[in-house]
Amino acid sequence: MKLLHLQNWRSTNIGNGALAFGTERVLREDLGKDLQFTPEPWDEYVIENTFGARKFDAGFVDLVNAHDGLLVGGAVTFNGRPHLTEAGMRFNLPLSLWTHIRVPVIFYGNSYRFWPKATYHNVEKLRETVRYIIETPRIFFGVRNDGTKEFLESLLGLRSDRIVPVPDPGMYVPVEEHDYPEFSSVRKNILLSINNEDESDRFPDAAGKTKFLESFAKALERIAEAFDVNFVLCPHAFDDYKIIAQLLDLLPPKIVHQRTLSTGLLPVPKAPYFYGRYARADLAMSMRIHSLSPAIGLGIPVIPLVSQNRVSAFLENIGLGDLGVDVFGADVEEQVFAKAAGALAHPDDATRKIRNAAAHSRQQTAAINDRVRQLLLHRR
Repeated sequence: MKLLHLQNWRSTNIGNGALAFGTERVLREDLGKDLQFTPEPWDEYVIENTFGARKFDAGFVDLVNAHDGLLVGGAVTFNGRPHLTEAGMRFNLPLSLWTHIRVPVIFYGNSYRFWPKATYHNVEKLRETVRYIIETPRIFFGVRNDGTKEFLESLLGLRSDRIVPVPDPGMYVPVEEHDYPEFSSVRKNILLSINNEDESDRFPDAAGKTKFLESFAKALERIAEAFDVNFVLCPHAFDDYKIIAQLLDLLPPKIVHQRTLSTGLLPVPKAPYFYGRYARADLAMSMRIHSLSPAIGLGIPVIPLVSQNRVSAFLENIGLGDLGVDVFGADVEEQVFAKAAGALAHPDDATRKIRNAAAHSRQQTAAINDRVRQLLLHRR
């Protein structure tokens, strides 16, 4: 069985690799190792006149029908951009062409990124498209368990049990073992992944961003004083370098020059290499969800730095809501230090809680994959 796998294969945001590789891994585990995937680069399709120039058209439908099914991989899909005039989402296939697809279509953990006070453009097109999806038996509509179901139902006024929350497949990214020179062999290694994407929406108040970074820097300084640690910066996209530079400006030179190293950006095919370091980390402090969810899947203690609702919703849905630290809260320094000290001093307790949550999510994923299997078995 061969599926066309639409995903951001050309991206240098490594989180797309966690989604792509994690999805294929669990589907193979649950549906059979002979399942094959044909990668189709979503990021070569028109996105506001950037990236590629390909379009979702009749030729794309022919490509889909040459396979046994279409897998629309988990990625930010519902963002309300003005140019998405055909379907109101990044899978911008005109509704007139949906009926020409003869094989199953599987949405698998697709997510939203939409900020308060923004306008969701082409919402009527999205409503029309989602209504078609949930009324069509050959389509499985699995959205990420980060509040995307609730977001769509509220936005569109459509409530349906056919909008199915799917555990973030980034938790299942396969990893490779390598020698990582940025890791210390004698110190505790703490991964830092902070997010500056959509800066003006994420940090609408510059003073709020500065306050968070000052508090976070103080917490890191206290952690370095209390424990023998090595900080490893893990940017996921070029946006992150700005906030990293701002953080480094707030840290003492002793920490910056003697206790801190950094990874570089890598393309999606290098995801197993990139996330291999997570399997060796002692702790991850994660603002990016695809630093957070892979750490959980690997059973690594994590401190989620929450700057958007979909991250807090994801944590609540997997039973780890109490781990989150609100980056706009009044006690960031105290919370980060206390949670880090607990995880470093009592790693077995922290790991046990993470692994229990990951195991429960894997059971949910297996049940969802059984539904996908049944759909594919009756595809013709």
